[in-house]
Amino acid sequence: MLCIPLIAFSQQKNVIEKNTVSSELIFGKYTDCLRPGGICTFNTSTTKAQANTQVTYNKENTITLIIDRSKITKEEEYKIVGQYLTTTSKVKELTFIMEEDLTLEAETKSGLKTANHLTKIAKGNYPVAITKDTFTITLILE
Repeated sequence: MLCIPLIAFSQQKNVIEKNTVSSELIFGKYTDCLRPGGICTFNTSTTKAQANTQVTYNKENTITLIIDRSKITKEEEYKIVGQYLTTTSKVKELTFIMEEDLTLEAETKSGLKTANHLTKIAKGNYPVAITKDTFTITLILE
């Protein structure tokens, strides 16, 4: 019985120690940015008021983006999932396309406390979990 509070506290501490940063991500396709498509800029030196995304390093060589839909435009939603979503859309999952690798800035790597050998987000197709309030995307780091 004496160990129960200790176990509960240690489990709670693990949740708090996750490597999460608030970020402002800008998404685009072709002429929107200097990249063919995906994430144009990944700015972690932003205030929480400007941040539209919570980024978490998962230790499995992945990061999870939780994008606040109230802080992005309908155009940005389109750039993320490739279609305009309406209240009648029955979609629960779409695909986010990173058309080329994106090198992580030193500040981003430091904030997330990623492993030193992980320097970029890998290009590829990633599922997007959609809720009323968020888009959630887990990206592979290389």
